[in-house]
Amino acid sequence: MAEVVTTAIAATRTAVAEGSAGGRMPVDLGGEWNVGGDGPQFQGHVPFPGGSVRFDCDFPEAMGGGGHAPNPLAYCLWGGIACYAMTFATEAALAGIELRSLRARVTTEVDQRRMLGLADVPPVERLRWTLEVDSDAPAGAVDEIRALADARCPGHYCLTNPIPLETTVEAVVSADGAAAER
Repeated sequence: MAEVVTTAIAATRTAVAEGSAGGRMPVDLGGEWNVGGDGPQFQGHVPFPGGSVRFDCDFPEAMGGGGHAPNPLAYCLWGGIACYAMTFATEAALAGIELRSLRARVTTEVDQRRMLGLADVPPVERLRWTLEVDSDAPAGAVDEIRALADARCPGHYCLTNPIPLETTVEAVVSADGAAAER
C-alpha cells in the first residue's frame, strides 16, 4: 500500500498550531469548453506538486455529449470517495493501524429530470460511501477510525454542510477592446 508519511503530517500540524503556517491552501482550477466539436466537451489541467494532469469531461449522448469521457458528476462523486478513503487511510496510519488493503466505492442514483428542466427535484438524494478494510485491527478500532474520517474528511464536510456558492459570468473582451454582446 502507498505510505502515509505521518512525520510530514505531524510537522504540518505543529506549524499550523504554532502559527508559522496558515493551514489554508488556495485552490484555483479551471477548464475550457471544446468549441472545435471533436472529443470531450470540457477539458482542464489540474495541478499537483509533481506536475499536472489533464481532466477530460463529457456528458453521455443522451444528455447532449459524445460520451468520450466521464461526466462531471462522476468526477465529483469519485473525488468524494477518494478523499474519504485517503482520510481513512491517513487516520489509520496516525493511529498505528496497518491496512493490508483498502477499497472504496460510492453508489447512488442520479435523477436527470432537474437537468432536463422537467422537475425541481434533487439530482442525487443520497450517497453511500463504502470502504472495504482488510486489517488485523479490532472492529472497535476500525469504527474509531471511521468516526475520525467522518469528522475530518474535507469531502465529507463539503457534502454534509451548506457552502455558499457564487457564480459569475465575465464578458470576453475582443482584441479591439469591445466586450462581447450579451
